[in-house]
Amino acid sequence: MTGPWLLAAVSLALGLAWNEAPPLVVFSAALFAIVPLVGMMGGATESLAARLGPTVGGLLNSTLNNLPELIIGGVALSNGLTSVVKASLTGAILANLLVSMGVALIAGGVRYGEQKFDPRRLAVSGSMLMICAFCFIVPAMFNLGTPEGTRDLSLEMSFVLIAMYCMNVVVTMASGGHGTGLPAEESMDDRHPDMPAWRSLLNLVIAGGLLGVMTELLSHALEPTARQLGLSNTFSGLVLLGGAGSLGEILSGFHFARRGRPALVLAATVGSTIQLVLLVAPLLVFTGRIIGQPMDLAFTGFEVVAIVLATVITRDLIEDGKANWFEGFLLLGVYTILAIGFFHLPE
Repeated sequence: MTGPWLLAAVSLALGLAWNEAPPLVVFSAALFAIVPLVGMMGGATESLAARLGPTVGGLLNSTLNNLPELIIGGVALSNGLTSVVKASLTGAILANLLVSMGVALIAGGVRYGEQKFDPRRLAVSGSMLMICAFCFIVPAMFNLGTPEGTRDLSLEMSFVLIAMYCMNVVVTMASGGHGTGLPAEESMDDRHPDMPAWRSLLNLVIAGGLLGVMTELLSHALEPTARQLGLSNTFSGLVLLGGAGSLGEILSGFHFARRGRPALVLAATVGSTIQLVLLVAPLLVFTGRIIGQPMDLAFTGFEVVAIVLATVITRDLIEDGKANWFEGFLLLGVYTILAIGFFHLPE
């Protein structure tokens, strides 16, 4: 079903853009087309991960699940939409921690009553989450005093973040998956992957290219669509682009929760969030320097507060090593409250 749906959605979006349809129509069609593209990338990633073993596969799955955010951010950045890129990163983090985890806890809780997490893995993941939140606090505080100096600060911090990511990968590989909450004993899939490796790679390349095209259409239609709907660019980037980019994590979290795999739920939500901060954010900073669209890590005060709140609340809800469907409902409620706040936030 994915193939015909994907072909129809992408063809519709391209046709509307070619015929210069109203921006709202093009934006809606491109956003709709992103859904099957992210699903296609997720399926190819999971197939590759299943062939490489649980630890390498889990690391690959968490990393490539963030590829849509990187593509969306890179295309938006090339169009000079720096604030939208930051908003989409914020939205992806909030969607991973609150929506993806919330949906997973509800799905698993309804089916199994309660989900239990490995305390050791939770402790490592919780500490890494707090470090990730800290990475946004420093540039924001520095920005209050010397706004013009945050670009050099962000560039220097990006090197540190990449170094932390590389060390995290080394620790993950050496410890059998305990570095970022990635699965150690559990495999990515019980079934033998039915897709050849070459086909999985081809699907990733095709989906990535089409995702870049759809994001280009979104970027051009974003501002007029936001004005027509009375939305700010920040809200559009945070809820629409951030949510679309995190679709892979949301679907993965739901899938693993229904199968009773809490370790994989943690990898698809918290693990992907950690890699989003340590890998995607600094790569976008480097990309901005290369293409002449400088970007820093100095997010707005509300964005930083939202990220810190999401981090603390998610950590507090699952730190006892168990969670039920009601806690998942609370996470979705927190996301809704933050989305309402961003909706009323002036441009």
